[in-house]
Amino acid sequence: MEILKERYSITELSKRLSVTDHALRYYEREFNINIPKDKRGRRYYTPELANIMYQIKTMRDDGLEIKAIKKIFLEENVLSEPPPVVNETEAVSISHMQVNNTAIEIKQFFKEFEEQLTNNFSLEVTCAREHLSNEISKTKLELGAYFDNNIRKLEGKLDKHFENVDQSIGMWRERNKGGIFKRLKQIVFK
Repeated sequence: MEILKERYSITELSKRLSVTDHALRYYEREFNINIPKDKRGRRYYTPELANIMYQIKTMRDDGLEIKAIKKIFLEENVLSEPPPVVNETEAVSISHMQVNNTAIEIKQFFKEFEEQLTNNFSLEVTCAREHLSNEISKTKLELGAYFDNNIRKLEGKLDKHFENVDQSIGMWRERNKGGIFKRLKQIVFK
């Protein structure tokens, strides 16, 4: 996309890309893109962000799904995976701990370090579990929608097929309405 400005408002960018404002906000959420805001709290897109939105829109137009685009972006380092959330108070900060050379203080240091490490690890596992659970739920919904869509298509094809069968049976009945005597009469008196 040709960059003409240093900043685009959401309306300007949506017009330029021929998408809705809602689509841009959806892409922001799905791809975890932090869009800066001006003093009045309105979004603005830098040339780099505008280019990312253009790439997403182009790939969507080509038929790629959001998951595939995310994978491409991660492989090409267009977007990076968000770092795991760790509170500053939970982070291990060795530089702030004063470790003396006595055995008691060293044992205490390692005990505190073990507790912090255990807490951080369990927090990471919980976050990963929640993330996986959310991904499984999304995939389950996508599969459900996919199957529903295919079932509707199949039902439509079956309805059309049975309409054709009904028409054929009706035409056959019309032709054979008089029974065997009518057909014999038609054959004999031709």
